Amino acid sequence: MRQKICHLLDNDRNLDTPYFWSIVRQHDREQFPVIFCTTSRAGALQQRLHESGTPQFSLGAASRWQYSMAILRLARLLRREKVSVLHAHFFDPTCIGLLAARLAGVRFVFTRHHSDHNSRIGKKWHTRIDAWCARRADQVIAVSEATRRLMIENEGVPAQKITTVYNGINPIPAVSPETVLKVRSELGLGPQPVLLMLARLHEEKGHRYLFDAIPEVVSRVGPITLLLGGDGSYRSALEAEVRARGLEQVVRFLGRRADVAELITLSTLLVLPSLAESFGFVLLEAMSLGKPIVASIAGGIPEVVSDGETGLLVPIADAHLLADAVCRILEAPELARSLGENGRKRAALFTFEMMIRGYEAVYDTVLTGVAKASGGASQSQLVMSNSLGGEDSRA
Repeated sequence: MRQKICHLLDNDRNLDTPYFWSIVRQHDREQFPVIFCTTSRAGALQQRLHESGTPQFSLGAASRWQYSMAILRLARLLRREKVSVLHAHFFDPTCIGLLAARLAGVRFVFTRHHSDHNSRIGKKWHTRIDAWCARRADQVIAVSEATRRLMIENEGVPAQKITTVYNGINPIPAVSPETVLKVRSELGLGPQPVLLMLARLHEEKGHRYLFDAIPEVVSRVGPITLLLGGDGSYRSALEAEVRARGLEQVVRFLGRRADVAELITLSTLLVLPSLAESFGFVLLEAMSLGKPIVASIAGGIPEVVSDGETGLLVPIADAHLLADAVCRILEAPELARSLGENGRKRAALFTFEMMIRGYEAVYDTVLTGVAKASGGASQSQLVMSNSLGGEDSRA
């Protein structure tokens, strides 16, 4: 029986990203046809959806003051389109979606994409609303076991309401040497090692600890270049900090980039010193292209990066150990090569197809009340049992 799924997202995240596009391309069109809806106006993703023939809608809420109107509009949309499950992504769509789904009498699921950042910085109202929505949803999808444990232990969400479904990645095509040389030339890169960090410019990503680590790295290995890909509300503050530390010749702010594969390919290693991280999608991207990782042990990162096998993990907010891990890789090409090769194998375990099948197992559960053995609840066990050291590894 066909069960229509509506994915609800907000305008800030309404980007033409591999994550949402994979949902369009790889969902079961016969059993679970999808439509997309954004809380505000149409964005780049919806334009592409329109071109592909995927139904898409906008609720037109330009601010939170208009959310009551958006809830009513969404409830009408769910009834008119005969939606079986509303699947929300991110904070505001989850709040709107839960209320609209209850008005429309449809099942409600949301994916918890964020980790413990809000509770860590004392945003009690945000954490309480997160918990309120999770306890009233039909099912919650956590992107890592760390996120699932956080919801159970800190928010009081019943364990049976949460299914872990890891994010997935499609194989990234290799970039030609000519293209890499072109990007290196455009960026004016010299022969020195290139550290790459791809992340929102936000406090929770730990940029400042990487800035703290740079002088020690330079003193041990010589000149380096740090490329920062991404944008965000903290950009001006981070740029000011780079100037205050005298690191303008080392640190480059690239803004949001479309040539992620090229940047990863030209880099020596990828760094992610996050203070909070639910999963770390960029780690999979870098590993799939054979790059070694240096990252913190925040949230779900240790479920993606196998310490000592696909990268080096360090304690949160420890600039000295962060610098040491970076230097270990830069000083040992054989270690870098081994970590990169192992990373390719581990990244291959996290597929978009497995992610989508996990979502569909959750839909089956909320629609029938019966959990399928192949569903997302067993996904974390599957990935861990198939890790590099696993007895039944497929890598």
